[in-house]
Amino acid sequence: MPIYEYTCDECHASFETIRRFAEMDAPAECPSCSGQHTHRILSTFFAFVGNDGAGTLETRSRALAGQSGGCGCGGACACGGH
Repeated sequence: MPIYEYTCDECHASFETIRRFAEMDAPAECPSCSGQHTHRILSTFFAFVGNDGAGTLETRSRALAGQSGGCGCGGACACGGH
């Protein structure tokens, strides 16, 4: 099952929970205040990218925009990062 990220409208805490795809937009109980007024938020996907073999931790959206390696994949592909 996928992991979804939520935020609480009452205490403003952010939390993750594992749920079925069909339940992703249903409110989830906040683990901090037990509030029921929560909503799903978009998570940032992180990936290791880089040409040096060590890689660096960057957001996948930056890597896809070509801001880190110039090749559109963050420099993690065989093209050498141009």
